[in-house]
Amino acid sequence: MKINLWRYLAIFSLLLIGTLSLTSCVGSSTTASEYYNAGNANLSITGAQFDQYYLMRFDTSTSALTMALPSAADIVANLQSPYVGEVIDVAVAADGANNVTLIAGTNVTIKTSASVVPGNTTTTMYCELDNITSGTEAVTLY
Repeated sequence: MKINLWRYLAIFSLLLIGTLSLTSCVGSSTTASEYYNAGNANLSITGAQFDQYYLMRFDTSTSALTMALPSAADIVANLQSPYVGEVIDVAVAADGANNVTLIAGTNVTIKTSASVVPGNTTTTMYCELDNITSGTEAVTLY
């Protein structure tokens, strides 16, 4: 019995160490928290809003809406410790029959799959930091 107890203690210790050493695949400089309710209006978001809110919700029951994204420089400037390859998760919800169309900011590339959120859906997108050098910042939204 004494040997089995030590064996279990050793296994538990290894599992604990392994669990504590895991790292997240989401960027460490992001601080996304809540959702932003845009209501039934078009939205031009700032870099601070883009980095802060995980979900942008639109009421598209009466008309199609747009979400204008900030510049890549604004997105990068609002992160704590940005790095090339960092990925920021963001979701857009179109709560209604109409679409939400995304409009790219300066040096923001929006891939076709992320350019329109169909009505009655929520689409999760991934914003990858392509360049963080001051003056030449660039991001891609997938």
